[in-house]
Order: sequence, then C-alpha cells, then structure tokens
Amino acid sequence: MLINQGSYRQSLVVTGLIVAGLTGCNVQYRHEVEEAGTPANYAYGAEKFARYDGYGEVAGDLQIASVDYKRPGSNVVVRLTGVIHIGDKEYYEALQREALDTADVVLFEGVKIEGQDENPELQAGGNLGSLYSQMGNLLGIGFQKDGIDYTRENFVHCDMTLPKDNPLNQQMGGGQMQQALQMLGPIAAFKQMLTQGKDGQRTEDAIKHQMAQMMIAQMNGEDNTDMLEKLKGQDGALPPGMRSQAERAAKALKGSPIMPNMGMTPEMKELILDKRNDHVIEQLGQRLAKADPSQKQVIAVFYGAAHNPGLAEGIEKLGYEEVSRTWFRAWAMNGRDQGY
Repeated sequence: MLINQGSYRQSLVVTGLIVAGLTGCNVQYRHEVEEAGTPANYAYGAEKFARYDGYGEVAGDLQIASVDYKRPGSNVVVRLTGVIHIGDKEYYEALQREALDTADVVLFEGVKIEGQDENPELQAGGNLGSLYSQMGNLLGIGFQKDGIDYTRENFVHCDMTLPKDNPLNQQMGGGQMQQALQMLGPIAAFKQMLTQGKDGQRTEDAIKHQMAQMMIAQMNGEDNTDMLEKLKGQDGALPPGMRSQAERAAKALKGSPIMPNMGMTPEMKELILDKRNDHVIEQLGQRLAKADPSQKQVIAVFYGAAHNPGLAEGIEKLGYEEVSRTWFRAWAMNGRDQGY
C-alpha cells in the first residue's frame, strides 16, 4: 500500500477524495465529549497493524504499528514497520527517527519496471503524485515520499521488478488517472476556499475522520460501496457544487473495469499483496540466514500497513516471535496541537 502500482492504491486515494465530497463537515473530538481519562475504544484494521479511536461523528487519532520480532536465542531483530501514504509531518519524522534510523538495514517498498531506474510514479510530476498532493491539501497533511528520506545509507530497495507488459502496470493508465484528477481536483479547491484557521482544521479533521473509518473498513475487507452509503447518511452539509463534483466522480469510477467495487479483487490481491509479500520474505530469509545471531542487528521491513498481516505471517514462519509493539500517530485529530 505504500508506493506501488495497482488498483488498490488508487482505489484508496480516489475513494478518499469522493468521501470528502459526499460527507459533511461536522465533527467533535473525543476530548470534547468524554471525561478525562476515558480509555480509547479502538477499531482495528489490517489484523491489528492499524487502529482508530474515533466513532460516529467523534474524531480520534489514527495510529499505525511498528512491531519488533526476535527468534529465541538470537540477537537479531526483525522490525516490521507499517506506514500509510499520507500523514502528519510529525508522523514521518517520528518514524524516521525512532523506527528507521535506528535500524541497521531498511528493506523498503517500491515496484520497479523493467528497463527503468525507478518507478516514474515516484517522480513529483506524475499524475499519482498530483493525486497525493491533492489529498495532502485536502487533509492538511503531507505525502510519504516527501516525509521519509529514502537516500539514507541503510535503505535497501526490496520489491519486485516487473516487465512492462505485466498486468500490474496496466491497472490504471495515464488517461484514466488524468480523468480522475480533472473530476476530483475541484473538491480540494472547494475545501481550500471555504476553510481557514481553526474552522478549517475542524473541516480537515472531519474529512480525515471519515477517511480513517473507511481505511479501517478497507483493511478488513469490507466493500467500499457499502461504506460510502453509510458515510453519506451521516450529518453534515457541504456546498452543492462540491457534493455534485464528488457524486459525478463516484458514478464515473464505480463502473470502471479497473475499480468495479472501488476495491481489490482476489486476482489483484494476489498481484498487489501476496506475490510481493512472498518476494520480501524470500529476501529477508536470505539476509537472516547470513546474519550472526550472536551480534545485535535490526533489519526493518518498511511497507504499507495492508501488507503487514501477510508479512507478519511470513516472519513468524521463519521462527521469529513478537517482542514489542510501538504505535505511531499518523493522523492527529483528537490530539492535534497537543504535541506528538
């Protein structure tokens, strides 16, 4: 789910923009409606690698896990660090400082295309980059590529290299991506014109709150169309133009062969998640086989949170057990302006 190709990633981005247009701007925060000290009631996704403590029309904070694994009798740590594409600046700073820079090696995600030095979608001028930039503007947050330093010496690319004619490269062509940009761009523009200051922050958090609920649902395999209908029924009032633009985008994309349910088919799951996870575990296994178990070493696997359940299963099959779990706050809504 980080920087890769395929319909699932575009589905999440496009669906998020549609949600922004179909849902309202009203939101309260946990600290406004709960007594101090009330424990969080988390909704978990991706088999407990993501969690969110918001509910109804009450916003919380979205968190993503980084989990350390060790094999009995070994000093080698495998650190499975999940991430999402767009997040708070402080989130990426904390990930870099606490999870990645403290690792000896970081095996990171990013599909490469045969004959190309790097995925063109990583370039700032690409359509996908423009979509993520719109999302950042809409939510008042940033893009992962801009928040994480991939030039660090301990970063090692660990993903598949695909031939140009692989189906994974053809799930959303430049033409359809451009169409999505043309339809969805005005949503972000509306938001920027209509929201300023603290009221603007509350609007951003209202949108993030809706997206966090959808993200957890997607990670748990729920149908996006059903979730959209639920969210559309929640209270709120947006300008007719913004709602109309989002409804047009939803209608156009809903019947697309690329995103028939605005989600991921079993075939795409195999391509997007399973095969790439297998590749990572194979590469990780080779590194672990060469590692001296008497020497302390941390090998981090830095992949999108949707990959983590499958990667965790592979790590456990290599004989490693969870020893610690750290939660990083990706979207601060309830905790905005309260420090990281």
